[in-house]
Amino acid sequence: MKNSRKIAVGAAVLTIAFSLMGCTSKESISKSTKQEEAQKEIKIELTFLQNECDRLINKDEDIEKTFQSYKNDFNLLSASVNSTAKVNKMNNDELEVSINNLEKDVDKLNGEEALKAYTKYTSPKTIYKVTMMDNMRSVVDATDRNDKSIDFFYDHVHSSQKEINRDIKPTVNDIRNGPVYKLSILKDELQKHRDDFSKKQLEQLETATKGFDYSLDTQLKTIRSYKNIVNNPYTSNNYDYEEEEKYNGARTYLTDFESNLGVAKPEY
Repeated sequence: MKNSRKIAVGAAVLTIAFSLMGCTSKESISKSTKQEEAQKEIKIELTFLQNECDRLINKDEDIEKTFQSYKNDFNLLSASVNSTAKVNKMNNDELEVSINNLEKDVDKLNGEEALKAYTKYTSPKTIYKVTMMDNMRSVVDATDRNDKSIDFFYDHVHSSQKEINRDIKPTVNDIRNGPVYKLSILKDELQKHRDDFSKKQLEQLETATKGFDYSLDTQLKTIRSYKNIVNNPYTSNNYDYEEEEKYNGARTYLTDFESNLGVAKPEY
């Protein structure tokens, strides 16, 4: 009986041991598979960047838009793999050197490092900080402290109609080529990475961009309206309460988004 009990206990122990080995083996396989997939995904992203780099060097159509997108994609992957390679301006030598350095850094990654890098690459915080935050803060500044429609109004309180008309076009161009353009790049990035954000994060960012879009559009309309005024522009400044409401709403959504992400500026 004792021997039978020993055999039974021994069999149970072996069963548990094999079971634990099986679990460990499955976990190990799962981790290894994730690492391999991460390495593949990072290589795919690198190949895409190499192709885009060739397009930029060969000066394909719509090069400015292509470069802005490439710059964000490159710096996002670079930050994710902890590379020092960066792209800042449209320069062939810089493009070639940076893509070669990034390729070397990607090739050095082992499975565990690749998995960490890909996790970072798809992180909302990394994506926002690298591809959107600078442009977003530039847009916020342009719709707050540097509202050109307000500046234009006070700068031309004592101006003639001729002087006003002369300054309308360059001021409009400053807005269109500055914050409006940056907001369009930001919206492109948001669309590109929308699957990496939660539903709530996406709603916050989209609502904020719509509010800033409205604010910039109102600036443009206000400045253009001075072209046909009869009297001094000081008597023609119609304060837009709807713009203020949409702007304040946009700031609130952006503040909540950045605070939850841990990247909010103190004055937000």
